[in-house]
Amino acid sequence: MEMTYHCRVERADRVQNIIDRIGLGQIVKERYYRSIEEVTAGKPGHYICITNTGITLVKTEDKRAVITMYVTTYRELVKVYDGANRIPTYLHKRVDRNQSHFIRNGKTTFKAR
Repeated sequence: MEMTYHCRVERADRVQNIIDRIGLGQIVKERYYRSIEEVTAGKPGHYICITNTGITLVKTEDKRAVITMYVTTYRELVKVYDGANRIPTYLHKRVDRNQSHFIRNGKTTFKAR
């Protein structure tokens, strides 16, 4: 998997912890986004990819590189799945578990509790 500098260097600790402690899993849902700022600046959009382990991968428009990855939030699940009633139960439970174990003060942390 190709990664951008941001993912490979600036977020290397977080990426390695995700791989070691949660696992990347398989992409189960993805959605293309292009913000107003991206449109105005003539920049490409990006894909938000949710994996079955409750991780979000943000990929380039051509899907060749991962821009960043982090623990998925419930809010993001609702956005990607177009509503709470469409989220698979197993994924909702996995995201809740990840949030309770690896999120503190709104940030991903892998420090002991």
